Amino acid sequence: MTPRERVYASIRRQPLDAIPWQFDLTSAAADRLKNHYGTSDLHTALGDHVVYTSAAPYPVQADVTLDPGSVRDEFGAVWRREASDKNYGDWGELVSTPLSEPQLNGYVFPDGTLTGRWGHLPELRKKHPDRFIMVVGSALFERGWSLFGFENYLGHLASDPSLIEEVNEQITNYTVQLTLQLKGMGVDGIRFGDDWGFQHSLMLRPEQWRTLFKKYYRRIYAAAREAGLVVAIHSCGNIIDIIPDCIEIGVEVIHPLQPESMDVAFCQREFGKDVAFWGGLGSQSTIPNGTVAEVKREALNRLQLFNGGGYILAPAGSVPTETPVENIVAIAEVAMQQLH
Repeated sequence: MTPRERVYASIRRQPLDAIPWQFDLTSAAADRLKNHYGTSDLHTALGDHVVYTSAAPYPVQADVTLDPGSVRDEFGAVWRREASDKNYGDWGELVSTPLSEPQLNGYVFPDGTLTGRWGHLPELRKKHPDRFIMVVGSALFERGWSLFGFENYLGHLASDPSLIEEVNEQITNYTVQLTLQLKGMGVDGIRFGDDWGFQHSLMLRPEQWRTLFKKYYRRIYAAAREAGLVVAIHSCGNIIDIIPDCIEIGVEVIHPLQPESMDVAFCQREFGKDVAFWGGLGSQSTIPNGTVAEVKREALNRLQLFNGGGYILAPAGSVPTETPVENIVAIAEVAMQQLH
């Protein structure tokens, strides 16, 4: 089987020759691995089954008012992405928001119908014909708080739910339009990223999520299915309370299965027949802090637990920069031994 075929088979719980695997790496961790393997082709060195890409930023006039290392996104939020950010996940720090008041007067949301964002996909498919291509989808919850700032947004959730619904409607329109452009582009799946979870609970009450967000996610995931894509979601933390809701509205893959927050065996037992899990290796624990033997033991445990499929073996989040290279290599070796 090719890596692409293997990922599809595991998600669909069809017969397969090995559980697929994938690595999220910070830029700094990736650089260390490139030095270790003596190559920049980490997909081949690690046997990685998944190739990631995202929409190209829509061309906007250069903003000469920004400090070096800062970038203004299409929604008007300014992010600082400096070398230090590469140690933690490359997402950067929100330093300026476009909306200072709980209102949308005069604010214009970007147009998701504008073309050109996915023009790089045919060449990417040509370069990786046998790998599962996953695009990063536009967020909803995180996009919302980036407009107001996180604390202000949580306050609006509690005091002005109608504002949140208006924002969600506009962001959903944009996301659906952008996602539908992927139809026929040779992409396999889309992973929508919205961190809903603290370490041991949701950031908002399950009832709030169901009332203010669920119907919009349903529309977004339906658009992805219409475009022929596997629907995956990313949320760090404990989201067990809403996993059944996610399954109901069309989620096929949940990432990351974070062992520090959710019981891996429980998730497999309770939900494994209805949704695939992606992750399971402790990025906050075993991977950076364990011995090679402990890392291998955890990886083998996950492969045994999910030996019927419905799983992608992976770190539960970006591999931290301080992780010993030999620990990352050990995971790849355990994964690749399935094929021998």
